[in-house]
Amino acid sequence: MKSPGLSKGEKNKKRLLKLALLFLILVGLAMILFTPVDDTPFQDTGFYRETIAGLDSIGKVIHGDPGGKVSIGWGQANIAPPTPVRLTGNRRKPYESIYDSVFVRSFIFSNNRHKIALISYDLWIIHPHLAGEITRRINTSDLGITGIYFTASHTHSSIGGWAKGLLGKLVVGGNDKKTLDYLGQMTLKSLRQAEANTGTSRIGFGSVSTRNMVRNRLSDTARLDDKIRLLKIQHKNGEQAVFTTFSAHSVYMDKNINGLSADYPGPFLTFLTGIDSIKFASFAAGAMGNHSPIRRGSFAYEKMLQYSRELASYVAGSEDEVEMDSTTVLKFAQWPVSLRSPHFRITDRWRVRPWLFHWVLGKEPSYITCLRVGNTVLLGLPVELSGEFYPEFAAICQEKGISLMITSFNGNYMGYVNPERYYNTIRKPETREMNWTGPQSGEYMVALIQEILAII
Repeated sequence: MKSPGLSKGEKNKKRLLKLALLFLILVGLAMILFTPVDDTPFQDTGFYRETIAGLDSIGKVIHGDPGGKVSIGWGQANIAPPTPVRLTGNRRKPYESIYDSVFVRSFIFSNNRHKIALISYDLWIIHPHLAGEITRRINTSDLGITGIYFTASHTHSSIGGWAKGLLGKLVVGGNDKKTLDYLGQMTLKSLRQAEANTGTSRIGFGSVSTRNMVRNRLSDTARLDDKIRLLKIQHKNGEQAVFTTFSAHSVYMDKNINGLSADYPGPFLTFLTGIDSIKFASFAAGAMGNHSPIRRGSFAYEKMLQYSRELASYVAGSEDEVEMDSTTVLKFAQWPVSLRSPHFRITDRWRVRPWLFHWVLGKEPSYITCLRVGNTVLLGLPVELSGEFYPEFAAICQEKGISLMITSFNGNYMGYVNPERYYNTIRKPETREMNWTGPQSGEYMVALIQEILAII
C-alpha cells in the first residue's frame, strides 16, 4: 500500500528550511569573503606608526659619509626575446607584429662610497618576482652595485612571462623561465655598458610644461601634472644623456592590438636621441595615478609618432637651459613602508578580505626607493600616485633647494593612489578596482614623501 505523501504545509516547511539553509550558507560565505572598508584616519593606525618608526634608521643610512665626486655611465639592451612571446594584458597568443622594440636602459651613479644602478624597463610593471631575480643576478655579478633603483615605462604592449601566481597566469603571460633569464642577461648587458661608459659628470635638473598632451581621467577641472621632468647628465667629452619622466599612462596603443610596442615613450626616446646634443635617453612612468595621454579619434601608429615627436620637441626647446655642475652628493636608501590592509572594494563600503586578495595577487613587502644625485631627488613608489599631488611638495623642495622626480613601479605594485575626495564619489577603476590601499592612501603617501624629503 502506497504511503501518503507530504502535506502542503509540510512541503512549504521543507522548502523554507532549504531556503534558510541556503541563506545561512550565503551569509557565512559573505562573512568569510568580505569585510567592511576600514576608514580609520591613517595617523591613528599601526601601519603609519610602524612606518614612521623606521625613519630614524633610514636617516642614518642617508647621512653617512658623502664620498667623492660622482661619476655616471649609461647603457641599454633590447629585451625583445629571439622568439615572440605573449604580451601583457588580455592577449592569449604571442605577438604577431613589432611596432617598435622594447629595451632595458640603465644608469650607474658611483663615487668612492656608493655604486647605484637606476634601471628602467619597457615593461608594464616591475613585479616582485622579476625584481628579486634581477637583484640576485646583480648581487652575484662582479659589478659591485650597492643599491638598485627599479622603474618602468608602464607600456601595456610589452612582453610578459615574468610573474608568478594567478596574476602571472591571467595578466602577465605567466612565469616563463626563458623570458626571465633573457631579461636578466640583457639587464646585466646594459649595466656593463654603463660601467664601461662611466665618467666624471656634470648634472642638472629641468622641467617643462606641455599643452594638450595629458588629461586627468577623474576630473576635467582638477589639477593636472603636465610636466616633462628630466635629469640631464654630461660627460667631460661633451656627450649628454637624459633620464625623463612624464605622468601620462603609456596607453596610447589600443589594448586589443597584438603587437609589440614601448607605446609613446619608445618613439619619444628615439626622437630625443635624434637631438644633436643628446647621446642617450631613458624614460620612467611618473606620477600617473589618474593621468592619460590625449588621443583624438581611433588609434593609428602615425598619430602616436606625432604625439611622441611633439613631446620630444618640448625637451628640445628647454634642455639647453638646464644648469649643470659636478657634485659629490649621492645618497640611496630603501624605506620599508607598511600599508593599510588591502581594499579591493565590491561596493562603496565593502571589500574582499585581505587573505583573499593576497591569495590572488601575493603578499610582498613595500618600500619607497630614495635616490639623491646632487640637488635632484628621485623617489620610486610601489603605487601609481596621482600627479595632482605634486604641488604638495613644492614648499619643502623650495626650502631645501632640491628638485623632485617621482617614479612608479619600484619592485612592488599596490595599485592606484588618488586624492581622497574621489574615493567615494567616483566609481571608476582608479578609485575602486585598482585602488588597493584603501581610504586616504594618497594623503598617506604624500605625508611619507614629505617626511623623506625633509631628511634626504
